Amino acid sequence: VVLQTGESASECFCLRCPSVGNVEGGVATGRYIISWKRTSAMGDTPVISTVITLPHVIIENIPLHVNADLPSFGRVRESLPVRYHLQNKTSLVQDVEVSVEPSDAFMFSGLKQIRLRILPGTEQEMLYNFYPLMAGYQQLPSLNVNLLRFPSFTNQLLRRFIPTSIFVKPQGRLADENSIAAA
Repeated sequence: VVLQTGESASECFCLRCPSVGNVEGGVATGRYIISWKRTSAMGDTPVISTVITLPHVIIENIPLHVNADLPSFGRVRESLPVRYHLQNKTSLVQDVEVSVEPSDAFMFSGLKQIRLRILPGTEQEMLYNFYPLMAGYQQLPSLNVNLLRFPSFTNQLLRRFIPTSIFVKPQGRLADENSIAAA
């Protein structure tokens, strides 16, 4: 690549870290070597190599992956189905305590508190029906997961994976919707 004055170049790589267990101080990502020379340099001018040591990164081992399937919005007093998928990412059987804390903006049906076992590499699905009571941007009932084998696993890690709020539209009036469609 030939760069002109004022131009810059960048690259992006996806790195995949092997399972190495608990590594203090992080994992070294390697070195980046840039080989370059000026286009105006003579033919016998050697290529310059610049070595940049990449930083160590902290790897978080997350034993349970949680994914939520839910619609992009809800409507007041209409069922809002939410499926939580809990996937065991370890080679151990996971004893999991799951609870759902209520929200003032929703009624819900489904198991409020359950203890279950998830086999290695498998997934458990939990279905809830939330019934929004108020319109606007609302906090969903919060899912709390406790892993008995991993007491350091916190719900803060879960917040990265699952949505905590949803937009709820007001209850539609059938007569108004039909008159709009007729127009």
